[in-house]
Amino acid sequence: MRLASLLLAAVPALLSAQVREVAVTSAERWDRAYFAWDAGRYDDALDDLKLLLAAPDAAEYHDRVAELTGERWRTAEVAKDARAPRWASDGRHLSYESGTGAARRVRVVRAETGYPTVIDAAGSSLSFSPDGRVAAWIAPRADGRPAIAWMRLDGGTTETIPLDASAATALTLVGRSPLRVVLITGAAGDSIATLRSRDLTGADGTWRTLPVAEGQPVDIMRSANGQRALVLLGRRGAFARAIPGFAAGGRTDAFAELSIGAADASGEASAVGPRVEGTSPALSADGSTVAWLFMAGGRTQVLARRDGGAPVTVLTSETPVQALAVAPDGSRVAWQTMLREDWELFAAPVMANATTQRVTREIQHDLQPQFLSPTRLLGLVGEARHRRSHLYDLETGVRTRLFHNNSVRTVAPEYEWVPSADGTRVAIVSERDGDTVTPHRHLYVTELTSPVSHESLVARVDSNLVAERALRANGRRIFAPIALAVRDATAAVDVGRIYSYEKALFGFDSKHITQPGNRKAVDWLLERYRSFGLTAHLQPFTTVAGGEIDVANIVAVIPGTVNPELVYVVGAHFDSRAEGPGADDNTSGTAMILEAARVLAKRPMPATVMFVSFTGEEAGLRGAREFARRMKDSIQVVGALNNDMMGWANDSRMDNTIRYSNPGLRDLQHAAALEFSRLITYDAFYYKSTDANALFDVWGDIIGGIGSYPILGNPHYHMPHDVLETINHQQLAETSRATVATIMLMASSPSRLTGLSVTGRAATWTAAREKGVPRYLVRYGPAEDPMRHTITVTTPRATISALKPGWSVAVKAVNARGLEGWDWARTAVK
Repeated sequence: MRLASLLLAAVPALLSAQVREVAVTSAERWDRAYFAWDAGRYDDALDDLKLLLAAPDAAEYHDRVAELTGERWRTAEVAKDARAPRWASDGRHLSYESGTGAARRVRVVRAETGYPTVIDAAGSSLSFSPDGRVAAWIAPRADGRPAIAWMRLDGGTTETIPLDASAATALTLVGRSPLRVVLITGAAGDSIATLRSRDLTGADGTWRTLPVAEGQPVDIMRSANGQRALVLLGRRGAFARAIPGFAAGGRTDAFAELSIGAADASGEASAVGPRVEGTSPALSADGSTVAWLFMAGGRTQVLARRDGGAPVTVLTSETPVQALAVAPDGSRVAWQTMLREDWELFAAPVMANATTQRVTREIQHDLQPQFLSPTRLLGLVGEARHRRSHLYDLETGVRTRLFHNNSVRTVAPEYEWVPSADGTRVAIVSERDGDTVTPHRHLYVTELTSPVSHESLVARVDSNLVAERALRANGRRIFAPIALAVRDATAAVDVGRIYSYEKALFGFDSKHITQPGNRKAVDWLLERYRSFGLTAHLQPFTTVAGGEIDVANIVAVIPGTVNPELVYVVGAHFDSRAEGPGADDNTSGTAMILEAARVLAKRPMPATVMFVSFTGEEAGLRGAREFARRMKDSIQVVGALNNDMMGWANDSRMDNTIRYSNPGLRDLQHAAALEFSRLITYDAFYYKSTDANALFDVWGDIIGGIGSYPILGNPHYHMPHDVLETINHQQLAETSRATVATIMLMASSPSRLTGLSVTGRAATWTAAREKGVPRYLVRYGPAEDPMRHTITVTTPRATISALKPGWSVAVKAVNARGLEGWDWARTAVK
């Protein structure tokens, strides 16, 4: 009776909760989804966004949902191996290069659905004529000397003109008919290049040649119809071998790195007329306006001249100014300024002593402005290895993310951005798949006049929701057998202790191998590891850096209780750059693994865990390479974590990137962060140029670890002001919790199996290296669904009657505690 009364009493409350949920407005739902997303509760956010897109007023929220989850505009993949994109002036064609050395090629595609190929030829430095109807490029010949190949894009065959030069580095087309070319020739090094101009349609085959003397200013190469080439020159040994450009309007000055001036009207290779001092010139698309920088007395001026009038001083700045851009109609100029420690974007109208407009206020660097229209600016955020593009409306001040990969977890570094002349398309070279290791990068075009469709947006939300739920469910499942022990260990992480490690290391100032602080840190780290009760020793070696230097790694060990011969390496470099103390790079990583070592010292695991503080990373990965060289034959490393830069926070979120070579460790680290910390994790296939690279070279793709998010976004990176005040110490604690959980699962689970092969219907593999493995999971299926079927076996062999050529087989061990191996061994059926 009592239970029935309680249930009856609860009914009104349950009904009321349902009514409240039904009564949630779209505005409330959006607000709830936005803040769940900001907190990293992506599954909750995506649930609400899915409902929002099904609401009657979904159109009102379409753009906001699209930008929150990825891209607002349709993006097409043009090529899987591309660099140096360039638009024709009429926007009908896009060129790019691929390959290297003898395999270098130029390609031109038509800007329409599918981006069909128009030109695919061996060569480099493709240029479009000013009207966009002709393309020319430097083509190789059998005798090793260059030629100019060209083709009319409205129909025609390739024509080739041999050159007598031994090398040609860049060209640009000038004029329409007759078609003229400006060519830069010359060898690398200190040689002086030569500018050569020729009428491609002329019959005499002669060249007009202008040698470039040291310090000589630019000359304008101009065709009969008044089009002018904009050729970049420099001093001896610093020649700018970029492809020359030109002003579409042809009415304004051309200029060099050191001089700006107006041309006379005398002809093909006329000398520069009246000159002004300046650097970093920029030209408007219509040719009406030129802007440049002038530096004197510690000040930088932004000067501009419109329609050949007198120069005006737009800005006088006490702080550095770089990267000028001029609006297409010449009405505005934009630049980047370093106000304190990071670059910001500014803009101003082209007039004397103009009122400047601050465009950005991002804590990361804001860089390289480009105008898409008089009121729309494209700008970049971040460091060179993880820049992201944004659009800025100069009238409303609204910032919109331009490019993404529509994925919740995987980052998409961008490298090149080229807008079409009308500003409606942007060609972007990116690693949209998060793979930063392969040498090729992909080319995409974002269509700013084509919003992503409602159907595509719904599909995006659905796919991300499925992936996020699977990631979280997998995390709960794999940690379940040891969840209580892991929770107890992660609760022991102490932010105060972490700060004490940071403060001590910071007090040694620079820890570069050439500085006294390096040896002080070595002695302190050795004592600290030993204070945790660990067996710790130095790994000394001598290296050369302006003379022989004695340096050392520090190695501390927690011996395994069941499989002590199997070793997991957990590393972070403790050295810094010579110019600074390196609070984030990499005192943060050092403090994090110190706390992990302290917490786990009294919690030994089945496999051995080896904590290594590497030296000399900033001097060329010297410590990690020495460790790998010395230990490759003496220990059996089955997994590794490398941790580098994890203390700086871009905002209120506590987020970091999993930098991995192994997808099993990637998912394990996501699970560790989700289950046992407040950390929000993203991922990138990324190990090059880090200590992980040295470990990879010896032990293969068994590497995971934590790095910064955005990747290297810290504006203090490699600077003297990389100091403790810029570190979020609680974020370091959360990263430590995720790392402790990761180590505990790695060292308690079977490692990846070896020796997997398939012959006929039989799959065989080498038995697990760990003791106490009673069974193996086997999954197989076609390429589109490789994990479709599952069987369990008790020996390292399985008979699979349904196997077909092209299918894949994956196997992992499961130990007596029910812990699965943290990665699958995989093979394809032939």
